[in-house]
Parts: sequence; structure tokens; C-alpha cells
Amino acid sequence: MIQNYLPRYTLGVDYEDKLKEVIAPYGKKVALLYGEKAFAAAGVKIMDALKDYEIVFSQVYGKEASYTNINKWKDDEELKKADLLIGIGGGKALDVTKVVGDILNKPVFTFASIASTCAAVTKISILHNDDGSFKEIYRLKSAPVHCFIDPEVIVNAPARYFWAGMGDTMAKHVECVFSAKNDVLDFESEFGRTVSILCYEPILEKGEKAYEDLNAHHVSKEVEDVIKSIIIATGTVSLSVDPAYNSALAHALYYGLTVREWMERQHLHGEIVSYGTLVQLLIDKQYEELRRVYDFNKKVGLPVCLKDLDLEKDDPLDDVLEATIINPELDHIPYPISKQMVYDTIRELEDYE
Repeated sequence: MIQNYLPRYTLGVDYEDKLKEVIAPYGKKVALLYGEKAFAAAGVKIMDALKDYEIVFSQVYGKEASYTNINKWKDDEELKKADLLIGIGGGKALDVTKVVGDILNKPVFTFASIASTCAAVTKISILHNDDGSFKEIYRLKSAPVHCFIDPEVIVNAPARYFWAGMGDTMAKHVECVFSAKNDVLDFESEFGRTVSILCYEPILEKGEKAYEDLNAHHVSKEVEDVIKSIIIATGTVSLSVDPAYNSALAHALYYGLTVREWMERQHLHGEIVSYGTLVQLLIDKQYEELRRVYDFNKKVGLPVCLKDLDLEKDDPLDDVLEATIINPELDHIPYPISKQMVYDTIRELEDYE
């Protein structure tokens, strides 16, 4: 039986009392792991909320969500004294915190300082090698107990994370519906697939305005709604559906493209995935949705062609296509997709207007 799989979260600038309320049942000794910039932006407010608690450990998590950092902190004697862990930052900081808490069987709370992924609420951590290359997906025993989101912190973070987050979030709906096509779903997967529309329509409808407001450092309803799509709606899908329905071609192509080692240094995850979403919609002949996403990407500057990812139009992409086709994200899709199909679709997208 699946229980308690929905994200619990607080979104707003006045979260201090809620923070104290939700962590109170878990103990008085707190360990903090955080990104340096995230703590500079939010640390004073969080520390003030924790003034009645004992901070037994407080450190920058490191530079990568890697086992080097995870092993360092899970073996730290001061951190082991904590009753609970609070992670503060973007995906990498939160993913390290979640794995350390999982290994030590300690409850984890998260504070999302950017809206780029759903890492703040999910039961997985995306782990990398020390050089930043992808290593594996770590599956946790449980999701974070509660997530805190301060929109003022997010609108003052670099806008590119929010921008890429919109691209990654729209892919969740497109991939979930595609990979679940023709299947008879259990309640949880049907629920997640239904919720996935909230990863898609609010961004297409409000994303351009939200991005404008975010660049102006203005917390608007549109900004808050898109934040909830990026973090909460996407996280709800991830927590609800069978893992087979969590992604498809858009993410497989992302992993294919990142065999070019410079790709992730020059482009963000969601930025690359948003290009893969266009390829998937075109290969599946979803022409109406392709037009909508293509037009949205053009408006906000997300990729619509190879040039936008610093690739040449005539690049043969052999290594990219090989890595794409063997990626596990294509293990459960409604029909076989070949290298030639992907290549032909990329070529077709190059001439799309």
C-alpha cells in the first residue's frame, strides 16, 4: 500500500512559525547542509526561526551531488548527533542532504532557494561524479518531510534557473502522457498523469509573464503559480506514478546530448530537456502541442534548434543518437524509437517555423 506520497510544503515569505511547528515533533538538534549562495540569501531568516533549537552541524554541502560529499557528511560525528537535517539550496545541495538523511535514517526538511527542479520534494537524488558527469539515480526510502519555498529568495536568484525549470517541468507532462499511452494504470499512476497537466498548462499560459516578473524581482501570482508547477506539481507526478512513466524521449535525448562533455557546462538541464520535448512532440506527431511549445520556447528564449545548443545544423550526432537510444528512459514507451527516427525528426525540426 502506498501512503503519504504527496508533497507537503509551505510557500510564502512568512514561513518561520510553520518551520518551527513542523520540525518540533522530530527533535531539538538540527544539522544544516546548504549551498553557499543559498545560505547567504536565506540563512539569516532560517537561523532566526531556529533560535530555540540546537544547531549541532552547519556546513556547505560541497560542489557536487557526489558520493565524495555524501560519504564525508554521513561519517561526520557532529552531524550524526542531529535529530533532523535541513537542506538549503538548489537540486545538488538538496540531493546530498536527502541521501545523507536516508543513509542515517534521519528526517529531512528542505528549503528550495531556486525553482529549477522538483528535488525539494522527491524520493530520488540525482548523483554525479566529482567531475560533474552523471553517475546514477539514488532511490530514497522516503521523501522529505516538508518543503519550504520563499518566493522572495527565488525571484532574487539567477533567473536562468527558473527559465530552465520551466522547460524541464513541461517535459514531465509530455513524457508522462507519452510513456503511459495505451497502458492500464493503477490509481497512483492515473492520479500522477492527471496532475501532470499542472506541469504544462500553467507554464504555457503564465510562464512568459512569470519570467518577466522574476527578471524584475517581483513576486506575482504568476511567479508563485509557476514555482508550484516546477516544484510541487512535478514532484507530485514523480512521487505518484510508476517510475516507468516519469520520463521518455526528452530526457533520453538530454542524456544523449550530454555525451558532449561541454554541453552541461554551457547549458542547464531543463534548457536541454526543453529541446528534447520538441523532438518528442514531433516524433509523436503531436503537431498542435508542438506549435504551442515551440512558440513558447521562442518567446522566452528556450532552445528550438541545434544552434541554440551550440551544435551545427549538419552535425551527424552519431554519438548523441547512440547514447539516446540505449538510455533506460526509453525502456517503456508505446512504440520503438530508432536512431534514424530521432535523427530524421531533428532534421525536420531544423526547418520548422
